[in-house]
Amino acid sequence: MALSVFLATAVADEVEGRRPGARHAMLIYVFARDFEAAQRKAAGVALGAGWMMVRLEKGMEVVDPAANDDPVLRAAAGTALEEGSAIVVYGDELPPEA
Repeated sequence: MALSVFLATAVADEVEGRRPGARHAMLIYVFARDFEAAQRKAAGVALGAGWMMVRLEKGMEVVDPAANDDPVLRAAAGTALEEGSAIVVYGDELPPEA
């Protein structure tokens, strides 16, 4: 089993606290059998959380989740290890042309 993280963009559909139709950048953490399985699962995680038009930009395996200095990202990695996945959505909307 491995923890992977993906940089993605998605459009808010039915997401609490987000304007419908707004595009956001996000990090999707997935705990899966291997990187390929995590990649297949990542978009589904965001879709299930009320996002649409999910586009995975890039991804990588997380070697040491505890090594991250950012407490939000460290907590998301921990949640993914415990529950299978976690999403961190950046607050600012992306411009339409980005």
